[in-house]
Amino acid sequence: MIHPILPYGIKGIIWYQGESNIEQGGPDFDVYRTLFPLMVDDLRKKLGHEVPFYYAQIAPYFNYNEMLPYFQSIQKSFSKISKMGMVTTLDIGEKFDIHPSNKHDVGDRFSRLALNRQYGLEMVDSGSLFKNAITKGMNLNVYFDHIGLGLVMTENKKTWFELAGEDKKYYNANVINKRNYLQIFSEKVPNPKYVRYAWSDTASATLYNEEGLPASPFSSEHELIINNISK
Repeated sequence: MIHPILPYGIKGIIWYQGESNIEQGGPDFDVYRTLFPLMVDDLRKKLGHEVPFYYAQIAPYFNYNEMLPYFQSIQKSFSKISKMGMVTTLDIGEKFDIHPSNKHDVGDRFSRLALNRQYGLEMVDSGSLFKNAITKGMNLNVYFDHIGLGLVMTENKKTWFELAGEDKKYYNANVINKRNYLQIFSEKVPNPKYVRYAWSDTASATLYNEEGLPASPFSSEHELIINNISK
């Protein structure tokens, strides 16, 4: 379907896909993790230039058998590829509709990527992405890329942050927003080692940057696994 348009001049590509692939793998999604970058590379070779490629991280849905956050983590790893960018849709999904109706905000977020990276209109074009976590006593200090003018936590009974120690048993955690990083703690985890956020098929967004863009779900434990596989 794409081949007939290859002779045309193409400035960039946006891509929203992945729902059916969640059914095709375990938590490492070896096939998708291999094929998606290969597809992008193949398109770039056929187009004759490193065309910018922006894609949407798929939205929450109740029937993914708790595989969604693992898949989202794989999708997030693609953003490290040259001239790739990711739109997060954690806050605009519909938990019982696999194709959420709010495409306006999806389009707005795609336009930010293009306007900033291709057309030089300087703006924050991404929600915050997990960078690293540092243990400070009973706390984990969590740092992000793309924090914009600062981090914002919404008022919510559940933070959607969880902590675990060496045993990898996760407990709901409290959050203190330091604006340029988060301090995470739980009385049930006196020696925290791992942190994760929105790690569920039906998670809600509670973390944004000041520009109103939601942070991507993440797991520091799973990031270590993905990074080791990539090596």
